[in-house]
Amino acid sequence: MYHTIKVFTSEFLNRISQAPTSPKDAEDTIVLPKYWNWLSNLERLWDRREVCPQCGWDANPEHLLKVPTPGDEPSIIYSRPENSLCICCKIIDRLLERQQNLDRDRWTISLWTNQDKPCVLLEDTLLEEDEVEWNFFLLHLEQRSLLGIPNGSLVSGNTASEAAFEWAKHQLSTCSQCHQRCHMRDSSFLPTRLISITGSNDGVRLIDNSEVPHGSHYVALSHCWGLKLPECLTTKGNVLDQKENVPWNTIPKSFQEAILFTRKLGIGYIWIDSLCIIQRDPEDWLREAGRMFHVYRNAFLTIAASHAEDSSKGLFSSLGPEKQLQLGKIRHGTEEYQLYAQQSFPEITNPYLNHRTEPLFKRAWTFQERLISPRILYFTKYELIWECYSTSVCECGFHGDRPYNPSSLKMLHVNNLVNTSPLSQQSPTRYSEYIRNAIRFTTKNKLSKGDTGKTWRRIVQFYSDLQLTNQTDRLLAIGAIAEQTQSVHQNKIYLAGLWHESLGLDLLWARKHKPKSQQRSEHYIAPTWSWASIPGPVAYDSTAPLKPHVEVLDASCEYTDGNQFGQATGGQLTLRGESIMCTLCKSSQESSEDYRILHPELAVDVEVNVDCEPFPQTKEKMPVLMLRIADTCEFPTPISIILKEDKGVDDKVLYTRLGLASPPGTTIEGQEERRKLTDWFDSCSKIRTCIII
Repeated sequence: MYHTIKVFTSEFLNRISQAPTSPKDAEDTIVLPKYWNWLSNLERLWDRREVCPQCGWDANPEHLLKVPTPGDEPSIIYSRPENSLCICCKIIDRLLERQQNLDRDRWTISLWTNQDKPCVLLEDTLLEEDEVEWNFFLLHLEQRSLLGIPNGSLVSGNTASEAAFEWAKHQLSTCSQCHQRCHMRDSSFLPTRLISITGSNDGVRLIDNSEVPHGSHYVALSHCWGLKLPECLTTKGNVLDQKENVPWNTIPKSFQEAILFTRKLGIGYIWIDSLCIIQRDPEDWLREAGRMFHVYRNAFLTIAASHAEDSSKGLFSSLGPEKQLQLGKIRHGTEEYQLYAQQSFPEITNPYLNHRTEPLFKRAWTFQERLISPRILYFTKYELIWECYSTSVCECGFHGDRPYNPSSLKMLHVNNLVNTSPLSQQSPTRYSEYIRNAIRFTTKNKLSKGDTGKTWRRIVQFYSDLQLTNQTDRLLAIGAIAEQTQSVHQNKIYLAGLWHESLGLDLLWARKHKPKSQQRSEHYIAPTWSWASIPGPVAYDSTAPLKPHVEVLDASCEYTDGNQFGQATGGQLTLRGESIMCTLCKSSQESSEDYRILHPELAVDVEVNVDCEPFPQTKEKMPVLMLRIADTCEFPTPISIILKEDKGVDDKVLYTRLGLASPPGTTIEGQEERRKLTDWFDSCSKIRTCIII
């Protein structure tokens, strides 16, 4: 009886869900059944229908072009369906028909969901890394929608086009009129120098800020220098000539196109670092580099040349026609819709992905420019992307500030700095006024210090993984973000990449990769207790909640020209806590670990992550001190920094940091080892005061 009902139900669902056919239908038209938008109401019945043997679709409109069952992602070698009435097959076939030189026998098709939108993934069976993701959509039309196929937008195809400009202007207008939190510009600030671009190309010249009318808007450019230096660099030798005229033919393509775009916006001034900072002048460079926070925070708009590896490559880009395909029409009753497929473009503002697709996102200096700028317009290889303190949106409309899209790192950073909801009815004209109001009104809903600290540690992780030509700039190139953080939390004390108020957790950084005999730079960059003291990426364990377990007695740093957000020249940290003298040694060749902690009473293995290679070639052991900094909250156990004794002036005992000692995991076996490690610390540790440099 049950089998009979199931067969009957399946036949019924087949009949009402398959595409009707008619000799009058055009070859490029897919006709939907009459009750298409109503069929999802039969959700409880769909499990009784046989799925399509070719694509695996269960005929439920809500599952069209999606994985039929969560976690079940069918991969198939797709062949042309013969006389198939399956709508999903017809759409996939339209896509494959429009792929030039596509060998169907080599490509697998996977249906899946990306941020609640249907996608098809094409993968080459011979070239494992060759894959293309396609998004399907109908053009945005008011009051017209079909279940299972989202609305979407075609990108302009040329970021220099009028369509692209109108899209950018619309985003800028919306932000200027509607986003209160993006009104953080201090109208009294102007960079030391700007480039005047009013008039013709022959009228481009460098000017001092005294020549700019009060309250004038300016645009800032974020770009990669690359290996090809522009001819128009401003130096001590040509600065007076630059103020008369910067010859158009000496200005590289990226700068020219940024000037043309800015001029089209009706803005008469632009800031470009290589022209507005006197190059090869250490004094001017240090002074102006320390003003990056103000330059980018107060720009009316920042233009980002994302895809250009140097200034000669240009700002604008064109999209190949093969990236966007019209797949024909979909007819539902008397209504017709244009169906499109578009290759998925990189989500450059998604903080949870490591994007290395465009040169700008590989560079450390441009990282803070992106986070500090209230509004930024990215000129990418594929499309325009808008990002501000309030939203993130792209031309194609697939990625953006929506429930299924994570907030950008810029938005997370600002959210954790200032809770702006009490300010929604205000429109402060000065940044300082905005900050004062934020502090006054966020008492009740203020984010905890832990939230701010966690976001800062996340920023450090992203930043430390980026490329930096001069390691001596490691602190300077993140200084603007630190200055922004302190401008909101004025009671916070910044210490060479860490914060005094959260030192108990900020100290727990670890090198992301093995050091491979790498040493700290010969030039002083930061104290050894700062992540900035070593080259390369660092990481924090953000998965396990931790609580500090050390007393900070004193902490201080010295800086070039007294700029706490610039280059450090010294630093000292005095901590008091539980510590154990033990031995650091190299492991045997049979061990999977490179280093081990030895102590007569230690009965467990401690995970050792060294900052740099600690041993000279002639040594394999050294006495060290393990200083307990924090405890895990789950199955509590110590996390310690490893210190090496280093005699200072007048035989004063000082220490330098060598690495981090982490506890075992939380498996059943690891829990027992954690207990033993905690017992070891409790029984063998002594309270010591350590001065770390």
